[in-house]
Amino acid sequence: MSARLRQIGWKPFLALAAGVGSFSLLLYFYLSQRHVEYNFREVRGHFHTIDRNYHRLNYEILRSSLFAYSNQDEITGDLNTLKDEYEALRKNAFLERSAYGRSHRSLVRLGESLHRYESMLDDFMMLNAGIKNSFVYITSLSAEKVKMFENDPVTYARILSVIAEVSQARILFDATFLSNLNREVEPLEALSGMSKAQAALIRSFILHVHYIAANYPGFVQNVNRIETFNLDQRIVELETNFLDEAKRDYEMLDRFVVILAALFLTALVLVMGLLIRAGNENRHLRELEGELRHAISHDQLTELLSRSRFEQLQEQFESPYLLLLNLDRFKHVNDFYGSAAGNAILKEIALLIRQPVLEPFHPYYFRLGGDEFGVVLQGIDAERARQMGRMLKKSIEGYTFFVDDIEVYLTVSVAVNGVAPLLENADLILKYDKARHSEGVLFFSEELHLKEQAARNIATAHELKRALDRDAIVPWFQPIVQLQSGEVAKYEALVRMVGSDGSVSGPGLFLETAMQTPYYRRITEVMVHKVFEAMEGYDTRFSINLGMRDLADEKMVSMLLSLLETYKERAGRLDIELLESEELDDLEAVKTFIKQVKAYGCRIAIDDFGIGYSNFAYLMELDIDILKIDGSLITKIVDDEMTQRTVRTIVRFAKQLGFEIVAEFVENEETIAVLRKMGVGYGQGYYFGRPAAAPEESISIARS
Repeated sequence: MSARLRQIGWKPFLALAAGVGSFSLLLYFYLSQRHVEYNFREVRGHFHTIDRNYHRLNYEILRSSLFAYSNQDEITGDLNTLKDEYEALRKNAFLERSAYGRSHRSLVRLGESLHRYESMLDDFMMLNAGIKNSFVYITSLSAEKVKMFENDPVTYARILSVIAEVSQARILFDATFLSNLNREVEPLEALSGMSKAQAALIRSFILHVHYIAANYPGFVQNVNRIETFNLDQRIVELETNFLDEAKRDYEMLDRFVVILAALFLTALVLVMGLLIRAGNENRHLRELEGELRHAISHDQLTELLSRSRFEQLQEQFESPYLLLLNLDRFKHVNDFYGSAAGNAILKEIALLIRQPVLEPFHPYYFRLGGDEFGVVLQGIDAERARQMGRMLKKSIEGYTFFVDDIEVYLTVSVAVNGVAPLLENADLILKYDKARHSEGVLFFSEELHLKEQAARNIATAHELKRALDRDAIVPWFQPIVQLQSGEVAKYEALVRMVGSDGSVSGPGLFLETAMQTPYYRRITEVMVHKVFEAMEGYDTRFSINLGMRDLADEKMVSMLLSLLETYKERAGRLDIELLESEELDDLEAVKTFIKQVKAYGCRIAIDDFGIGYSNFAYLMELDIDILKIDGSLITKIVDDEMTQRTVRTIVRFAKQLGFEIVAEFVENEETIAVLRKMGVGYGQGYYFGRPAAAPEESISIARS
């Protein structure tokens, strides 16, 4: 046997040993690579969740500190998620390996910071409830309660002054407004000879004032400490260390390739085959790493840079201007043609925005949202940036997209901003642009005071809630008159808000803000209730206004139908005016609504016809009874021949369809004469009566 072995020689055994060794190393390499890949994904997932929840938590804290009514359960839930993710990282055996020493130390420091952060949150939540309770109590004292001190003007003024200072401190989130608060309430503590109700109010008022004066400065400091706390730096430090050490881990795996290559050279075919397989696995690992990095920084559909990449790069931009492009009503494209067609159009737009004329300004191209694109230009002046925005808008709107051989055209809103923060300010001006239905390129400027407008909107929303709580949303009535006889045909109910000082605000001051809040539906419900109550003393018809968009709100429609059912005996005298100046999105929803309310005897009017989205075609599809011609046309029909021809065309069309015709903004006899000659049946305007709290008052105002 030994002689036989000597004849064979030791080389085959060496090759066999090399083959077995190669196979063993290959198996180890494969399992190690899978293990590293799995743990890399898992740890990165924890990092992203921690970072997302930390920023969400800071947002909820700021929101809770600014708004009187907010749910602290969301803060607790986000904090628990943050702690759970940290615990998952701390218990991850992968980070316990010696190769990840720096990551482990960063993880410990993150835990210490998280503990301090949690302590600050505990202080915040402990103070937040009490602070908000005292603020709500003081700032929502009703005029009726404070009026019990009307006979003592000094005390009355002092209470109002304290309420004003507390409100100012709350709105501006500034405790310095409270520095003299305790001294201002000292005279109230010395009051005597009060009634039991006065004494109770003063005691409670002083208790809340002292609580705010003692705790609000610390509360503000606590919120500021939370906002400036460096937990996100710890998160970035941990992630950076982990990526560096993970990179070395991958490099160690690469060394196996060299070892396998040496063994494969001596193991002939078997070893060579194993080496090729190992090389393939290694290339796959590198490709996976590259794909992961690319997926983080790029939008997968358009291959443009992602929003997260924008956040990373914005500190590196030099003298930048952001052109923020938002596709108007792009949801309709997806709904009508399908998401596949929508995606194809988005990819074409990603190519369209890459214009050669932009190259001198070192552009970066981003997809910042579902239908939002961003172009950052550097080293460019304001006017040139505005020109580039107009050029991109023109390029997109002049381009013909094709979906199954069907031509599709898009419009786009463009915001140009060079003021930090770039994206937030551009988004703010873009929303402002949409609200104004502007067709141009809007340039952000501090002079527009959009942030102040946002603050006013918040104040208006608070005032709306207070008005609803004290039943201060009321209808005012304006007569609609039969032009031939001069008799009142009906009254239109117009919404008003009565302030705590007795002032009356028209819808222009609050209704647009209300539409962005849950209070809008309540305002509509209150108006319909009060109009039905007002009908009790009159035999005439009444009308109310609804927006076209309201009909897409299922809860709004359900509420209206419920009220019609409650007042079904009066519902037959109600006209519902649909605002034609709002875009008609869902014709079928409007048809369904009209059919439902007509079952109760209601009549349907189209209001403000002749402006905005006016369209003769859809009128023929709707079962309407009345057409109201917009006042901007009526005011010019005496002197402007073109406007007169336009109104005459509308009247002729309406008569052919059998509609009653109402002219708005009638203010003089000359206008009435022209309208009568055209055959218009009804008029509404200051000539006949101004809006008033009671129907008969509106007529007397006009005749006085």
